[in-house]
Amino acid sequence: MSKQGLWMLFKALWAKVIGRKFVRDVGVLTIANLLGAPLSFLQGILVARWLGPELYGIAALVMSYPGLVYTFFDARSAEASVKYLSEFQGAGDRESALAMCKLGYIIDLAIATLAFLVVLVTASWAAQAVAHQAESTGLIVVYAAAFIPQALVGTSQAVITTLGKFPLLAGIDSLIKILRVTLVLGLVLANWQVAGVIWGSAIATGVTGLLYGIIGWGLIYRHWGALPLQGKWQNLKGRRREIFSFLFYNELNALLGMIPKQLDVLLLGYFRNPTEVGYYKLAKSLSNLVNYLVKPLQSVTYPELARLWSLGDRQALLQRVQRLALRVGIPLAVTVIASTSLIPLVLPSILGPAYLPAVSVTQLFFISSAIWLAFFWLRPLFLAMGEMRFWVSNSAVVVTLTLLGFAVAIPTWGYLGLAWVSLIVGGLGGHLLATVYFLHTWKTTNGYSEESK
Repeated sequence: MSKQGLWMLFKALWAKVIGRKFVRDVGVLTIANLLGAPLSFLQGILVARWLGPELYGIAALVMSYPGLVYTFFDARSAEASVKYLSEFQGAGDRESALAMCKLGYIIDLAIATLAFLVVLVTASWAAQAVAHQAESTGLIVVYAAAFIPQALVGTSQAVITTLGKFPLLAGIDSLIKILRVTLVLGLVLANWQVAGVIWGSAIATGVTGLLYGIIGWGLIYRHWGALPLQGKWQNLKGRRREIFSFLFYNELNALLGMIPKQLDVLLLGYFRNPTEVGYYKLAKSLSNLVNYLVKPLQSVTYPELARLWSLGDRQALLQRVQRLALRVGIPLAVTVIASTSLIPLVLPSILGPAYLPAVSVTQLFFISSAIWLAFFWLRPLFLAMGEMRFWVSNSAVVVTLTLLGFAVAIPTWGYLGLAWVSLIVGGLGGHLLATVYFLHTWKTTNGYSEESK
């Protein structure tokens, strides 16, 4: 068979396996992420090398505290917006869609303002107790100020996702990555050091919010005929309790999730030192490269699963989940795990011998990220099904075990112990527990059997 024939056969098989639209939508987001990945990777490597482990750790601590406060209040309303906007859009209910947009923007703005005020009041304490540098107070406030324009991002992203404008989403993401890298590297090169990282990140975050707000409001007006603030609360009558229940459990889940995702860096800085934070933060940042695969997959999967669930097509939903798990998640995860063998060769040669202690922790983080990639479909599935109570309960179990692990691992083994806890409890344990619950629930409530596969 000719090369052209083989290529045509490959495309036909790929489209048959996971669907043409899925391939197209995930593809455009993944391409954008892959174009931006070298920029983000370059930023992380150069900043870490230029600042050194100690200053790099201080920069991480300065940004981690405002991030922790914001996560404490964050309701993740965008996820509720995607779920209900997908339903309203499918039903042609423009009035309810407008009301949902208005609710999302108001909640996000209120949360961002509250988080900024809390950081403003406590910044002096955080600078001394967490960052170990009293002069970093102003930088903590600067970084937190970006939360307010950032409040426009969540609902705007939900609108773009619901309307299937994934190329637009990819374009915005690429533009913001270029802006962020340019600002951060430029300011660090200008000898701003830690301040350059904070100011560059804060400006990029603020611009991101404004850009998303302008585009999101324009799409809302074009598709639903009015601006979001013109939405009326009464159009959500009959769904308010359901929506606020979703938001409540999602907020509780976010509150629980902030412990392994945000508190780890702060506790490591508090009990150990900024140098260990530098090793740990570098490893965590590099493993975030896997996000460039997970985020597009989840962004496209979530509205599709929400639509199938709202239509009551349980068999199609199950088949879709099986394909996503067996033909997408697991093969990609195996590839990531195999790539960890290259880390001992690549990392020291790029960053220098000062970062040699970060090799092992980087490998652990990549394995943990691979597990997340294998189970990327879990969170969109549970959100689509409205199974927020279990998702929160699962998070509570994981967080409780994680806290116990932190209490032992951080004082005794430092950053390596912390990475092992994240891998075993947060990475493997939480995902396996959720999968077992889903299979058991589906079998008992939907008549799942071998014949339904």
